[in-house]
Amino acid sequence: MELEAPSPARYLVGAAIMMAGVVLPLAYMIFRSKRSSSSSTAVAASSAPSSSFSKQT
Repeated sequence: MELEAPSPARYLVGAAIMMAGVVLPLAYMIFRSKRSSSSSTAVAASSAPSSSFSKQT
């Protein structure tokens, strides 16, 4: 790769990658929270063992 001044296109590509890195985890957490709100018992069951494990350590 040649070293040269970043072009606007490359700047936009980098911005799009950074936006994807921020938006995708946010959308994933929102998607999980929306699904877990309908089945809160499964979330409580999955989070309880992890909390007890952290207390043991």
